[in-house]
Amino acid sequence: MTKPNPKLRYYKLLPIAKLQLGWDEEFYRKIILKQYGAKQDAKGKYSASTMSLGQLMQAYEHCKSCGFKPTFKKGSTGNVQDWRAGRIKKITALWFALFDAGVVRDQSEAGMVAWCKAVTKKEKLQWYTSAELNKCIEGLKSWADRMNVKIKL
Repeated sequence: MTKPNPKLRYYKLLPIAKLQLGWDEEFYRKIILKQYGAKQDAKGKYSASTMSLGQLMQAYEHCKSCGFKPTFKKGSTGNVQDWRAGRIKKITALWFALFDAGVVRDQSEAGMVAWCKAVTKKEKLQWYTSAELNKCIEGLKSWADRMNVKIKL
């Protein structure tokens, strides 16, 4: 099993810091990266990939001292809510199918969210657990069955 490269974290964080701090590309590459030991790559640009782990850490600390506030949690691997997107799309598709069949009166997202809130007691779909999303999906399917609506998903 290969060991993860600790530099990858800084390769991701430094460009985020650049954006958050409002630095342009030239300032970021020529001032920040060069100042902390970056060398020019084949394209003639100063690149973080030419820096050692220690140099990357120093550049990162400099960004933090300039006001960069990383917004990740320890151990986070990215957007943990991505898994919900597919289920929310399914809820939306079921909702529109029921609207097209004349069962639902309010086609809007607000109407759909209000219906889901009645089922789960939560305001936003992004806050739902897997079980709550499944409960909404199954509730919409049951509603379609009761109204003799054929759903093709």
